[in-house]
Amino acid sequence: LFRSDYIAETRAQFAFVSTNSISQGTQVAILWPHILESLEIGFAHQSFKWSNNAKGNAGVTCVIVGIRDTSGKQKQLFNGQISHSAKNINPYLVDSDNVFIKDRKKPLSTIPKLTFGNMPNDGGNLIISTSEKAVLLSDYPEAGKMIRRYLGADEFLKGKERWCIWIPDDLLDLAMQIPTISSRIDNVRAFRSSSNRKATQLLSDRPHKFGEIRHIESDAIIVPFHSSERREYIPFGIVTNETIVSNAAGVIYDPPTWIFAITSSRMHMTWVRAVAGRLETRIRYSSALCYNTFPFPEITEARKATLEDHVFKVLDEREHHPEKTMAELYDPDKMPDGLRHAHHEMDLVVEQCYRPRPFKSDEERLKYLFKLYEDMIEAEKRK
Repeated sequence: LFRSDYIAETRAQFAFVSTNSISQGTQVAILWPHILESLEIGFAHQSFKWSNNAKGNAGVTCVIVGIRDTSGKQKQLFNGQISHSAKNINPYLVDSDNVFIKDRKKPLSTIPKLTFGNMPNDGGNLIISTSEKAVLLSDYPEAGKMIRRYLGADEFLKGKERWCIWIPDDLLDLAMQIPTISSRIDNVRAFRSSSNRKATQLLSDRPHKFGEIRHIESDAIIVPFHSSERREYIPFGIVTNETIVSNAAGVIYDPPTWIFAITSSRMHMTWVRAVAGRLETRIRYSSALCYNTFPFPEITEARKATLEDHVFKVLDEREHHPEKTMAELYDPDKMPDGLRHAHHEMDLVVEQCYRPRPFKSDEERLKYLFKLYEDMIEAEKRK
């Protein structure tokens, strides 16, 4: 920032190498408005892996950014061996107008709310393995009313099985008659009572329940918060009301089916890759920055019905490969041709929600989305 003040209104310029975090996530809206108020990005190299021969090489992902006073001079974007001229290089290091995506508490578009899953805060006592579930049901078959599938991002992506003890208030008396469960409830009470946090201590008054409950008895879309940057699509999933989504994933309760097409689209992935933060190189998906900011236009009921048809085609293609986990299905080197084709066909329909003709590249998609985002923000302000 001090260097940018120093070169304002001069012909001086400077460049720096940084981790790519400065062009992603919440950092963009914090840092770049101060710099680009009077200066511009003259050239930039988009994200690349920095490697060297040092022992224990961390292999961080970096960018190179050149800053100069505003001018009509040519701007250049680099990506590996490829370079091209740009009309403007914005803080996300793409050829588009300057825009700063700020996290939001509510969706910008007319789409349902995405929340965190359910947090046990139980010291591990309300979570059980498949073998523990089998023993419990063998000894106490009536406990089946209080066992639910427990699904976080890791379980969903890698096909792992975990279960939770989920006790509605009307089943508490029955639960306390089952020694295995009642002892676990006692352990939860002791765990919460011994916490240094006042809020956790207060939860000891209801030790048979999760610490944070957001579950609704409806179908839901599960949203992995971390996903490999290699995947063409983040694998979203649809779960039934019997599944308890953990706080290690996001969840959209009682969603219209067509929402799955939007979140699973190339348009959405293009947006996410540009604005999301990173954990190492993995995509760190968030409701505030990725989902709530995503610009999506109002569409007709007929268009929604068409999208739903394509959602079912994608889900059907997944069902054709029950031996594969979600991680395997969406590995770009192993993705089945049928699933890839179903996604492509769904992408085309999603893009028609924005404009009649298809987009030629992700750069073109992103430029369109940035402009739509700005228009929707302005319309929101006018309201």
